[in-house]
Amino acid sequence: MTKSVSRYAFWRRVRQVGVTVLLGACGSSAPTTNPLPDPPGPPAQLTVTTLAGGFDTIWELAWGPDNNIWVTERPGGISRVNPATGAITRLGTLPVNEVGEGGLMGLAFHPDFGSGQPYIYLAHTYSAGASIRNRVVRVPVSGNALGTPEIIIDNIPGSSVHNGARIAVGTDRFLYVTMGDASNTALSQDRNSLAGKVLRLTLTGAPAPGNPFGTAIYTLGHRNPQGLVFGPGGALYSTEHGPGDNDELNRIEAGRNYGWPDVRGKCDGDAGASEMSFCSANNVVEPLANWTPTIAPSGLDYYNGTRIPQWRGSLLFTTLKGNALYRMPLSADGRSVTGQEKIFEGQYGRLRDVLVAPDGSVYLGTSNRDGRGSPQAQDDRILRIQ
Repeated sequence: MTKSVSRYAFWRRVRQVGVTVLLGACGSSAPTTNPLPDPPGPPAQLTVTTLAGGFDTIWELAWGPDNNIWVTERPGGISRVNPATGAITRLGTLPVNEVGEGGLMGLAFHPDFGSGQPYIYLAHTYSAGASIRNRVVRVPVSGNALGTPEIIIDNIPGSSVHNGARIAVGTDRFLYVTMGDASNTALSQDRNSLAGKVLRLTLTGAPAPGNPFGTAIYTLGHRNPQGLVFGPGGALYSTEHGPGDNDELNRIEAGRNYGWPDVRGKCDGDAGASEMSFCSANNVVEPLANWTPTIAPSGLDYYNGTRIPQWRGSLLFTTLKGNALYRMPLSADGRSVTGQEKIFEGQYGRLRDVLVAPDGSVYLGTSNRDGRGSPQAQDDRILRIQ
């Protein structure tokens, strides 16, 4: 299935602009609508094609060291897809507990995958007696076969909702893992719990040296962060689901508090009279942008390619409730966003993840079989934007 979008129709559709911009930690701001500056010249024509389909609730799209797209599906399936032909190679199924929003989630590669350390890292929910927990495992890969999973960290509180769990590997060769609050809001501020946190781990699962609290915790005060990516200069960004309000795009900084459940969005008093004092007392970081009504932001990537030059220097993220791809241009220092574009709204249903390939092509993973969507032909699919 191929869909070509004319330049005029595309630009008319995506110029739906409005963003709440960061004014500084513990400062307040009201949502403002600012026109995004016109790009340098007319936007290129975008073509959207289905690369591969027939997946059951895509969660992760990752560009592999083998130049294939690796895919996780929430019931536990792991595959790779040839980006030239769309051919799917099923590698195996990880035993997971697919309950509600839980199941197999994030995937990342060992930084030496192609030179003697052929491991992938996976985050998933599992059953521990009558409770639901989260863990990260390391799995060796040999050809088209998966080896035995090795647990590197487990017993993290889980739930049928709010599990996180995205994984990214930094240039420091540490694992960064997002964890949701497991439907227990008190855990996000509890430094004895790994729920509601961004974790920073060694490649074998130990707390990374230099972590701000001497544990695996890198940041705290998160509700349900489902996107994670490194941008310019090693800056780390995350998308996060709010309750009935204030979805967030955050810049992640070591040792900082992101407020949940005492703060919703900005430090502006919307969550109650104590919000401002909590922000001042707890080193709270305000989001780069926040959305009410909520849009359910999920997968996140950074675009610095040349194939779509108008997108250079932007964060891209998918939305589930919003049914769209969002583009957020970053300022030169990466500490604020300068606008917003909403793309493909309502065309492909729920979108779980976005992947920027080395050649500048962009891939989207639909999530219409997650129990909340309306599956279309070939769903769930990997869509290619060129």
